Amino acid sequence: MKTSWRYHRPHAVANLAFRAATVSGFGGGIVYAGLHASPGTPSCDVQKAECLASLIRYEAIYHVAPPVGGLLAGTIAGAWLARLVHDYYRRARTA
Repeated sequence: MKTSWRYHRPHAVANLAFRAATVSGFGGGIVYAGLHASPGTPSCDVQKAECLASLIRYEAIYHVAPPVGGLLAGTIAGAWLARLVHDYYRRARTA
């Protein structure tokens, strides 16, 4: 069964736009986490539960949150771009 590139092109371009925006958002979050100065690691005895919780909270806020935030922002921007691509091809097909 043969399929037409004319049919698949809008989906392929929209998928490419979505993935590019998502990767750039995630990459931006990683660069931000790497270059942004963060306070020193809390020094305490890791055998205590409250100390371990503060250490995990510190790691989550300063090292995990920027890439995840960038990924979410990139996903939202990518969905918006994919919608624009689909709208463009829809208008081009009907014109």
